[in-house]
Amino acid sequence: MKNILLLEDDSALRKGIVLSLSDERYHFIECCTIQEAREHLQQKKVFDLFLLDVQLPDGNGFDFCQELRAALQTPIIMLTANDSEFDIVTGFASGADDYITKPFNLSILRARVAAVLRRTGGMVSIYEQNGFVFDFEQMIVKKDSVSMDFSKTELRLLKLFVSNPNRILTREQLVDALWSIDANFVDKNALSVTINRLRKKLETNTTKPTFLKTVYGIGYRWEVKL
Repeated sequence: MKNILLLEDDSALRKGIVLSLSDERYHFIECCTIQEAREHLQQKKVFDLFLLDVQLPDGNGFDFCQELRAALQTPIIMLTANDSEFDIVTGFASGADDYITKPFNLSILRARVAAVLRRTGGMVSIYEQNGFVFDFEQMIVKKDSVSMDFSKTELRLLKLFVSNPNRILTREQLVDALWSIDANFVDKNALSVTINRLRKKLETNTTKPTFLKTVYGIGYRWEVKL
């Protein structure tokens, strides 16, 4: 069974989607605010798909999509009445895998959900990069077949980098992804401390890192030779 988080503040539409799609294949967690969705994520629940509205009572679905994509590779479908070319491009740029404009036929939504899940069903959880083997499902990292020890926070941060090779991740994206609803209250040095701990474990020379690069004034990049 696939677990789907549905973030939609229109209760009638939300109930209609759940009634139409719920069967032995799909189980829905319903949310009407971004805060509620974040609380489910804080409980370490695992989802196979996110269905997100854009205009929400406590924020913007595009921003939340970008936040999710910085932390997770889970597929995301946007559901919105915003049908302009600019909004559609913004949705995909935020990390969405599909964009469905309202009003829509529920049978079409069902087909699009099935298609997205089919495309992403074999997503990778094991990466081999820079001489390391990262198995994030088993929470194992190895170098030359020797296991290395990492805290949960270190592994979460490492997964963000490894699953986004050669991509610049801003400090704001990383803090939001790691500490979510508590991001505004996190000590400003918490991210730097975690980065330094990763470098001590991964780099031969921490003053001149080979893999985990600082992009000054912006954030960090996990560099992989392609």
